[in-house]
Amino acid sequence: MKHVRWGIIGTGNIARRFASDFCYAKSGELRAIASRNKASADAFSAEFDIELAFVDYFSLINSHEVDVVYIATPHTSHYDLTKACLLAGKAVLCEKPFTLNEAQSKELYELAAAQGVFLMEAMWTRFNPVIEQVIEWVEEGEIGDLHSIQASFNFLAPTDPNHRLMNLEMGGGALLDIGIYPVFLAQLFLGKPDFVQNQAVIGDTEVDVFEQILLGWDSGQLASLEASLISCHPNRAVLSGSKGYIEIDSEWFKARSCRIVSSENQERAVEFDFPGEGYQFEIDEVNRCLMEGLLESANYSWQDSLELISTLDEIRQDMGLYYPGESELRHSEEDLHDHHHEHHHHKH
Repeated sequence: MKHVRWGIIGTGNIARRFASDFCYAKSGELRAIASRNKASADAFSAEFDIELAFVDYFSLINSHEVDVVYIATPHTSHYDLTKACLLAGKAVLCEKPFTLNEAQSKELYELAAAQGVFLMEAMWTRFNPVIEQVIEWVEEGEIGDLHSIQASFNFLAPTDPNHRLMNLEMGGGALLDIGIYPVFLAQLFLGKPDFVQNQAVIGDTEVDVFEQILLGWDSGQLASLEASLISCHPNRAVLSGSKGYIEIDSEWFKARSCRIVSSENQERAVEFDFPGEGYQFEIDEVNRCLMEGLLESANYSWQDSLELISTLDEIRQDMGLYYPGESELRHSEEDLHDHHHEHHHHKH
């Protein structure tokens, strides 16, 4: 596949940011946009100079002009749309959270394998040059043994109860939308945690609006993470080691700079100058994988994605937060509590 043709499903905020950065990608062409609203599809195609504008998702999914589909719709539709793309033989980059829970994610990765079609969760932060730099420093032992990670993602969300972030029916809440980033960072360096503790605040609309999460590993590492839809925060991340620490500057999930500070307080800072917000790096990765005929990226694999959603499921079960139709998640809760003694949720 020499020239990768992209289609985008959804014309919301994230789709716009992705389309804005597309011109900075090394290759590929933004060929099609789909929205259920004709005016939105037409406006989006005019603004980003996209030739094909579809008013229904399936026309784009079945189009012979599209090789890979970027799914940028609200969380609850990710599963159905990804499944439809895979069945149509279309490669998929699906916005995070990939699906609402591990069972859905597992099914889609198994389907991608059966269909022989490329699939990736759009964890764009993984491909940010700053994150690549931090991975290199940690792997080279620059901060010695990694002991702890602290990371936050807080912002003031719209308070409208019908807004997707506040709406249980739309998979709302802080954890799946923004808490996923700090958990991703912790697992990127330390793998899946051996224990999970969490304190959450559930808001008026029954979704989590604020949580602090403590992850632990049998080998002795800890991660202290925070996500909030109701408060402001510098949103920096710190990795602490036996010989020094790394600080990823605000906002760490789309950072342009980071620094490493030795135990003697000697500092080295690195800054990256790239255009746009940095969505082009995940686009480059997908294009590379498609050109090489891969089904998944080794840099953010199906396994990575499944381990991430598995931890999020565990945190959400601890909160007692379930989305409509999640009966299988509720049933697995009984098994979880048999061997998990770290959950202290006292209800008087």
